[in-house]
Amino acid sequence: MKRTDYNKFLTIAKDKLPEGYDLFGIHNETDMDNMLTRVINTRTIDFSDEFLEKFHGFPFCSGIDIFPLDYIAPDPEDDRFVKEVIDIVNSVAKVVDMAGGCIPEVEEKLCEIEEMCGVQLSRDNTLFQQLNILVDNLCSLYTEEEASDITIMTLWLDGGTYKFPKEYYSRSVRIPFENTTIPVPAFYDSILKKKYGDYMKPVHTWDSHDYPFYNRQIETLKKETGAAFIKFNTTYEDIQQFDENKKKIRQARKAEKCEMDCRREIVFLPYKSETWNAFDSLWRAAKEDSNTDVYVIPTPYYYKNMDGSTEMNFNTDKYPENVVLTSFEQYNIKERCPDVIIIQNPYDEYNYTTTMHPMFYAKNLSEYTDKLVYVPYFVTDEIDKRDERALRSMDSYCLMPGVVYSDEIIVQSEAMAELYVDKLCEMAGEESRQYWIKKINGTGSPLNDVKRMNVLENVPEEWKKILAGAQDKPRKAILMYTSASGLLEYEEKMIDKIRRVFGTFSEYNETVVLLWYWETNMEQTVQEIDYKLWADFIDMLSQINIDNFIAVKDNQLKAAVNLCDGYYGEAGLVAQECRNAKKPVMLLDVKC
Repeated sequence: MKRTDYNKFLTIAKDKLPEGYDLFGIHNETDMDNMLTRVINTRTIDFSDEFLEKFHGFPFCSGIDIFPLDYIAPDPEDDRFVKEVIDIVNSVAKVVDMAGGCIPEVEEKLCEIEEMCGVQLSRDNTLFQQLNILVDNLCSLYTEEEASDITIMTLWLDGGTYKFPKEYYSRSVRIPFENTTIPVPAFYDSILKKKYGDYMKPVHTWDSHDYPFYNRQIETLKKETGAAFIKFNTTYEDIQQFDENKKKIRQARKAEKCEMDCRREIVFLPYKSETWNAFDSLWRAAKEDSNTDVYVIPTPYYYKNMDGSTEMNFNTDKYPENVVLTSFEQYNIKERCPDVIIIQNPYDEYNYTTTMHPMFYAKNLSEYTDKLVYVPYFVTDEIDKRDERALRSMDSYCLMPGVVYSDEIIVQSEAMAELYVDKLCEMAGEESRQYWIKKINGTGSPLNDVKRMNVLENVPEEWKKILAGAQDKPRKAILMYTSASGLLEYEEKMIDKIRRVFGTFSEYNETVVLLWYWETNMEQTVQEIDYKLWADFIDMLSQINIDNFIAVKDNQLKAAVNLCDGYYGEAGLVAQECRNAKKPVMLLDVKC
């Protein structure tokens, strides 16, 4: 945030933040020296049902760092002097922190600081905090009217190269992020290029934070409470022995079954109503088989407290109306032993915050059925084998009983199936590879089926007419994105480029449709900075006269990403969304 916004935020945030959220920064923490403010969701590790339900089973403190953007002194000598003063104050603060308070050796320096800065430091209060607040004030000496460049001052002090023209932050635009939109600087493309170079190129590296960052809190819990965080682990020998015992149980049950009983039973055990979509297409397919009885049984789940106690939770009010539910009390799985059981929750007792009744553990369910199938209730971005963080995260959902003890595991892609196999071999040994290859099915998550079904349902009728083309041959759709940042940076060159792109698409009128999305608030942003540029842009638009063009609105962007056959346009979020959706991506080069 720019400094004026940052200071205002600190003033009003306490009253405006949702209940339970708090600020963590130098103004309210005596031992913090980071020149930022963190919005945190809690100050304690919280295992209450209410907290775990709100934060999806995550009991730890987490937060968002907010950095103030300050202005650099326009005169290099003034800038050098400010840096020297800040360096002196920082040095004294470190000595005070190490000594645990004021000591005679720093009294002279404290007096110098007071004289230089025109402040009075109280020896009776926390000097460390006072000095850090003084540094923060020194960082914000210059205003937008006085300066030309803006920076995160701690980075500017460290190396002297981290700065941007203040115009880069003069206007904001809203771009899609997750399930909302967020404001970003209108010149975000220029900022990212200056900071990272080719910021669209994935980089796999560690930064200054531990990962996962909450591991430190887990260690604190272990030391202070003696809490046991058990980790699932097994050997290939134990797995083979389990399979042998399971095989004997199933064979004995099969011998007892009546040969005339030829109807099949399939039981779906959804974890929560919110995760139903991961079952939907499988459930629909099972329902179409007239020789199969299908049951949907919401599984009760429990939140774990630190003392080991639990309380049952489950909801049944958010399932689709056509899904008939059966309570777990009505259907005795242990007695009925259905032909197939399909599960979503792989954790058994190995989740830190949630669990189920042991009857619904995968290890036990595998004995109550002839086939246990595990379908994850989520999909992730596809994982690059060089991405150490993503690979480490896989331990929390791949190395689990639901994966090990199921007969079949359906994952989102063949590439993900290979990663599952590699992970499981790390645990059980390389000799188990063929075993896992036979079990892990990479044909795709049912969630992807839901997405595919929703694509055309969410497409406006006028789009369907344009996409239909001639002679019932649907046209290919190419999504193009233009940003205020790109237009402001390249000006007339960008307008000329867009004009030439439309000329090319007009030549392929029968086979290709251009879906064009330009940034939210683009008109307001460009007009306020360069009115003539916007007028030229509008003039270019008025000259477009082709029937294979669709203007995409904000609320249609997700449908356009799902629908398109490829992407052509500027680097940025839309390009990345298309990459994540496995669509071909070509980045626009204004100079060509």
